[in-house]
Amino acid sequence: MQLRWLIVLLAICSNLLANPGSTQTVDFHSATLDRDWRYKIYLPEGYDFAEVSYPVIYLLHGSGGDENAWDPVFPLLDSLIAAEIIPPVIAVAPASGTSWWTDGKEPFETAFFADLQPDAEQRFRISSERSGRMVAGYSMGGYSALRYALAHPQMFAAATILSPALYSQQPPPESSARTSGAFGTPFDSSLWENWNYPAVLTTYLAQDLRVPIYIACGDDDWNHPEGFEYNMEQQSVLLYGILNRKSGSPAELRIVNGGHNWKLWKPQFINGLKYMLQSIR
Repeated sequence: MQLRWLIVLLAICSNLLANPGSTQTVDFHSATLDRDWRYKIYLPEGYDFAEVSYPVIYLLHGSGGDENAWDPVFPLLDSLIAAEIIPPVIAVAPASGTSWWTDGKEPFETAFFADLQPDAEQRFRISSERSGRMVAGYSMGGYSALRYALAHPQMFAAATILSPALYSQQPPPESSARTSGAFGTPFDSSLWENWNYPAVLTTYLAQDLRVPIYIACGDDDWNHPEGFEYNMEQQSVLLYGILNRKSGSPAELRIVNGGHNWKLWKPQFINGLKYMLQSIR
């Protein structure tokens, strides 16, 4: 395992001077939100000269993030593509603040599918097929990437969730799920239950489409005194057990040394991306 990682890292380092891809910031009008919405898009090197559609990964940020939150991964994409570890891909990183990406105080989930995806697919040569779409998220975005994959399996071929803010029951008092207004002001536990992933599991498991899901979390990720109920690594293990062991839904789980930060997310994003691309071949 260590040797394989060393080979990958050496390949990436040797391509740091490769021609980088480009990013653009796009503002468009969302009819669902009834306002302008912003996303950043990463285009691989050579995009302007190719005449092909690219697989796409939609990147959902954590609480309080914006379209710049995923900037640390774009140099990784440059290096992985240059080293031919992955094929060229496009990445779309929208902004949603503390929305939890749900139809809460603003209908972000509806807007994502009704407005954002069509806008990106119309402006850029992005795959509009399920087989070319992936979704990833960290923290709050991990919660939402999971929900999107389970609630809309016809839309995504694979998913990656990093340090996902998963709470199979109620969120802890400190969570922005309670304080942001995404689930009502004051917090409405029934809204949380309606939008939380267990609410869509039964329907997901009753249909035939399966979304391979890569789950990664740090062993030092927010060790809450309540233990199992709130600790993200334990909740990640619970999810993996439900998906992979009980239902036969393809999933991979990695509990690794680390906390709730990019030091963990960057290498695990690489692993998740490779897993997703292998799944859609």
